Amino acid sequence: MFQIERQEKILQYIDKKKKANVNELSALFGVSKVTIRRDLDDLAEKGLVIKTHGGVMSITNKFSYEIPSSSKLESNTEAKQKIGLVAAGMIEEDDIVIFDAGSTTLEVARNIRNQQVTVLTNDIKISMEMAHKRDVTLMVSGGVLNESVYTLVGDQTVDFFKKVHVNKTFLGCDAIDLQFGISNRTMQEVETKKAMIGAAEEVIMVTDSTKLNKKVFCHLCDISDIDKLVINEIDVEYKKELEKKGVEVIVVE
Repeated sequence: MFQIERQEKILQYIDKKKKANVNELSALFGVSKVTIRRDLDDLAEKGLVIKTHGGVMSITNKFSYEIPSSSKLESNTEAKQKIGLVAAGMIEEDDIVIFDAGSTTLEVARNIRNQQVTVLTNDIKISMEMAHKRDVTLMVSGGVLNESVYTLVGDQTVDFFKKVHVNKTFLGCDAIDLQFGISNRTMQEVETKKAMIGAAEEVIMVTDSTKLNKKVFCHLCDISDIDKLVINEIDVEYKKELEKKGVEVIVVE
């Protein structure tokens, strides 16, 4: 069996069973665990499955499952790096910006270069990244730590962002659908993200193309609440539909 054929069958199996581990896939397809891990890495890189400890789960069936931080960081890395570089170029000297939690917003933060900027965030990884930049004034929200994704959540977090006014919010995304709007996998984060949106003069969504044409558990906001979308690739017609709703779409090269 060729690799591409095997990966297609693996994906079909995972979508049907919702999750699978390396041992069962190795036995099922008669190949080594090393080969299976390589196949799963390829599928995860394409955003087709979600890596977990010892295996994977289907991205199409887990609408309300919080994806672990380690899995997010390993998914679509190159696209996120390109998005981060372009989006960081939108930050101006003396801007006050909010970074939503997430692996793509982390890439934006990493690309801030020698600017006087004030950064507000509830993401521990972003906070650690900003702590090494001497020109950045860092403000971290209060809240309770969500250990799987290294973010702060809860009433304290929401109140923190409700009491500020900033130039730009860089917002992550779990799913975009032209009818349903922007949605999030967990209800726990929705109020915080809404407060981040309400605090900003400009809302810039940063996401890779695997999030398009999808709906997950909780509605976050309408597409019209987003000012700009920075993305690695997008269908021409889909781009036009977003622009009709008032979103400026920036496709990174």
